[in-house]
Amino acid sequence: MAVAAVPSTKERLVTAAIEVFRRDGYERARVQDIARAAGLTTGAIYANYRGKAELLSEAIGERTTRELEWLLRESPNQSPRELLSLLADRLLRRDGEKPLFLEAVVASSRDPELANLLRVAVTARESRLGALVERAKQSGEIDPNVDTEVMTRFCVMLAFGAFVLRAFDVPSRDAGEWHALIDRLLGALAPELS
Repeated sequence: MAVAAVPSTKERLVTAAIEVFRRDGYERARVQDIARAAGLTTGAIYANYRGKAELLSEAIGERTTRELEWLLRESPNQSPRELLSLLADRLLRRDGEKPLFLEAVVASSRDPELANLLRVAVTARESRLGALVERAKQSGEIDPNVDTEVMTRFCVMLAFGAFVLRAFDVPSRDAGEWHALIDRLLGALAPELS
């Protein structure tokens, strides 16, 4: 019989923070409420995080990193171009949860520490996507002349737009047509055959 792994203090805090931020919003959420939801003390929060801003950034980064890592792990035989296509398909997915990222964007306009943490998180996301784009360029699936930084910025901007549309509950378009468009865009980035 397998024993379930006990979540670490950080995992408990991140899970609780997500719950409290979604329920109360970033600005109304209190560190005490997050600690209570995690079954811990506020001291546990400050032993692991500088404060609420860092905890929100960790919560957002944890989810997006976990999603990207899961995709890479579960699709080891997929080509880089296929992985980019799968990532684009996931932009249409709705999980019914209030998007924490938009909460963080709004709060960051009044909280310079949070703004800086989000900037670092976005840069890290671009770096992971950039590695995928570079693999696609090396395998010949994307033209080596395509600027990696520009392409990764485009991908991140596309993802941010998807977050906004989900927050406003704008209905998704046909998934098949979306996939076809993404494939055409990726195909347009392929090297020209001589």
